[in-house]
Amino acid sequence: MRSLVMRQHDYRLDGRCVYCRTDMSGYAADEVTDEHIIPRALNGTLVIRNGACAECARLSNKNYEAAALNSDLLVPRRLLELKASRRRGKNQSAPRPLPPVALGDFGMGGGVFDLDLAREDYPQFFSLVVFQPAGLLIGVDRGGDLQNPSFQSFNLGGKSRDSDVTTKHTMINGPFAMMLAKIAYCYATAEWGESFFDAKDIRDLLLGRRNDVYNFVGNTESPERLTTRILHGLYVHRRGEWLTVLVHLFASCHDTKDSSDCHPYEVVVGRAL
Repeated sequence: MRSLVMRQHDYRLDGRCVYCRTDMSGYAADEVTDEHIIPRALNGTLVIRNGACAECARLSNKNYEAAALNSDLLVPRRLLELKASRRRGKNQSAPRPLPPVALGDFGMGGGVFDLDLAREDYPQFFSLVVFQPAGLLIGVDRGGDLQNPSFQSFNLGGKSRDSDVTTKHTMINGPFAMMLAKIAYCYATAEWGESFFDAKDIRDLLLGRRNDVYNFVGNTESPERLTTRILHGLYVHRRGEWLTVLVHLFASCHDTKDSSDCHPYEVVVGRAL
């Protein structure tokens, strides 16, 4: 069984919202919220306590995080039975079902996707999009349009029916990359603080003041050797003038064929100071 845990830590910052940087010292309790660096729905356990104003938290969830969790990340969440919400009450809806599969091998397209499988019968693998390197790292303006994506595979091990059915699930341009930017920015801010990098541009991105997400978010050009003993890993790097964060989601499930070499997501959080 793959590891479903990661490092746990509570951060306490300076009392300002991690996004809009407003002083929240006079805010009521319901106007301030904890900020999970990796979403709780992905078993994230790094938390900035009282880290965001309720309005910024609401907008980040509405604008990109909820969409990413319910599209690109739906299959791994359901297969790994990751947390669905802070608390599930009697009036909340059931978890979203896994996408239907097609009977047969349709690797080149085609097939009728109308077969519903229980989680235990579902093929025990999933894929996530691989981006070109972040534009800021290579001096290219990538803007907000996804160009030449590929995919990386994650294998959960165990019994699988992947030989006789074909899977398909939704991937949306934008929200997943924005969620990666949010994870990296929050982690760098919690670990290093504002005095070590200029975060103005990535904050503008997260607040909707710019839309060139792929200038900030990409995958590494060269392979990295990272641990696969935890569910998610985060690592701060210096790349020339830039401070970046490696975001290694589902590290314990990475289909590395007995090697720890991988191409994690790499997010530029700002110029190092």
